[in-house]
Amino acid sequence: MKRTFYLVLLIFSSKLMASGHHIHQNYQFTQVDLPFKQTKLGIKARLRNFSRTSDRKKMERGFEILKKVMNSKRFQQLVYGFVFNGERTFHENNGMSNEEIYQYLMTGGEVLKPEHDHTMDFDLSLYRSWNPFSKVKGYTLPDTMRIWIHKKFFRRKSWTAVDVAANLAHEWVHKMGFSHSYNYNPDRPFSVPYAIGGIVAQVAEEMGL
Repeated sequence: MKRTFYLVLLIFSSKLMASGHHIHQNYQFTQVDLPFKQTKLGIKARLRNFSRTSDRKKMERGFEILKKVMNSKRFQQLVYGFVFNGERTFHENNGMSNEEIYQYLMTGGEVLKPEHDHTMDFDLSLYRSWNPFSKVKGYTLPDTMRIWIHKKFFRRKSWTAVDVAANLAHEWVHKMGFSHSYNYNPDRPFSVPYAIGGIVAQVAEEMGL
């Protein structure tokens, strides 16, 4: 019985895509002089288990920040100019250039909802992990639009609305078809989900949001 439980857990762990911290201080960017084409990316969300008024207000503030950042010229500049291993590229970029990644994200065409509706679709659920030592802030799975957010972190005062926005960006980028290694390695922070989450945090801080 115990062996079966650990086998199921291993299979589940290999499929989930989790986010941890979004550290952007070590990212490097190069200047790219390209015209800014304004694209209005909206947000549509379903909230589950957000039982407290404070939960909803915090999430709504995270949405406001995310929307403002994603539609900013500064966000486009940093995505275009993102550098990994001395080259203007992201790790695990699905064969896309920085410009192609930006343009694709702005379509809002998630893998499971591929219409280019210029909308970030969220189906969010607060959960409490069975593992009290878990450092996973949130996770999702490839076959669902649902994103689970760990309430232990979400409800901390130290986890600001900017942290919420960065985490939302990370998980939504998974819904757009980008992934990263499950186990930590030095290149994982430069994958598209982690990097976009980090860029969102950086731009939000620069804007004073």
